[in-house]
Amino acid sequence: MSEDAGVFMRESQMLNHVFWESPLTYFKFLTGVGETQPLIEAYLPETTHWDVGAQSLINDNKNILRAHSLIHFISFNSEIVHALVCCFVGLMGIKQLYITVKPMVSVRKEVVFWVLLLLPSVFFWSSSILKEPFMLLGLGLFLRGVFHDESQKKKILFGVIGGLLLLGFKPYVMFMLMPMLTFLATTKLLPKFKIIGGILILGILTALLFASFPKPREKAIQTISRKQFDFVQVGRGGLHVYADSVFYYFRTDQIASLNRDHDTVWLKHDLDAQILKLGQISDPVPIRLKKANNERWIKYFENTQSDGFIPVTPINNSYGQLIRNIPEALYHALFRPIPGDPGGALNWVAFIETVLLFSALFWTITQRKKLSEQERIRIAGLIIFAFLLSLIIGWTTPVLGAIARYRIPVYIAILIITGILYQQKSETLTHE
Repeated sequence: MSEDAGVFMRESQMLNHVFWESPLTYFKFLTGVGETQPLIEAYLPETTHWDVGAQSLINDNKNILRAHSLIHFISFNSEIVHALVCCFVGLMGIKQLYITVKPMVSVRKEVVFWVLLLLPSVFFWSSSILKEPFMLLGLGLFLRGVFHDESQKKKILFGVIGGLLLLGFKPYVMFMLMPMLTFLATTKLLPKFKIIGGILILGILTALLFASFPKPREKAIQTISRKQFDFVQVGRGGLHVYADSVFYYFRTDQIASLNRDHDTVWLKHDLDAQILKLGQISDPVPIRLKKANNERWIKYFENTQSDGFIPVTPINNSYGQLIRNIPEALYHALFRPIPGDPGGALNWVAFIETVLLFSALFWTITQRKKLSEQERIRIAGLIIFAFLLSLIIGWTTPVLGAIARYRIPVYIAILIITGILYQQKSETLTHE
């Protein structure tokens, strides 16, 4: 079991135990209605994934803990039962994707199903005790609501349920789908030049939003920058200790300069550290800690450097640096790992998947038949989604294993594009 999966299992079990102590408190945690900081400190003080403060608009960690806390009622803490439930949820997501993609391509339906199921990243992560199975179900339902030809009521129902699942378990995926949805809606209003007009309108709307609301723009850049910083610290490894209302972060090479007694930590000599505020997007603050103060702290979180850790260029709250990081972000998110990258045998699986996927894409580009306007619009919308999601992943993620997991929706979008390009039927598909 991966480190994240182990944490979700342990902390969801802690949440489930709250029910047996106080059912009312459990339902407050389950619904979020009436949940307070004193309740968290009283019932869930040992959790590290439940409370992230104000850093996230939607705490998707809470929702995966809630889901697994419910499964604990029937699993009796068996990891196998949790894995089976997640496998079922992931398979339902693949089924929804299959229903969506099947009418869009001329490939035999059996091939469509097996390619979706056996795409290595989908096959591996859809069966994990993580957020990916729920993300797959949400993505499948949402895309079915957008693209599949059925009644308007069903389209709205599937779209809303899928959107809520994505917001609950992978909100950034849902946020990156919104520009695609805006583009598709715009093309329906334009009499001609739909793709060019849709892209221009989307670009103008984005520019107007950024220009009209500078504070939210700056906060968005600051959030991306802080997410990158936090992920780099987790990937690089180190020690976080709790010091009153803040945390001190020590790098792995500094840990030898600390005294340890179980979870209590104190200095051997004066040492530099960084001050972090739980759940805040404010910049880390350097500090020089003095041994003479005889301070002692409680260990909050400690980890070693991830096997697949790779360096990324720090954004440091700079809009210019964010733009300059675009090529690096796309390269990392779309094509890594490559031979020679740090990590284990799974790197080769991810590399082979990437080679096969992009080889198929490039081959269909050279061999494709003439596309209808509706097909071109769908491809353009999926490209917008894949491009934006790749940027977010590449900007913030310095761990190859996490990149391979987070980009699953990107690879699914590329797979759908490949299928549409392979289309050999001449009839025009209806665009929803």
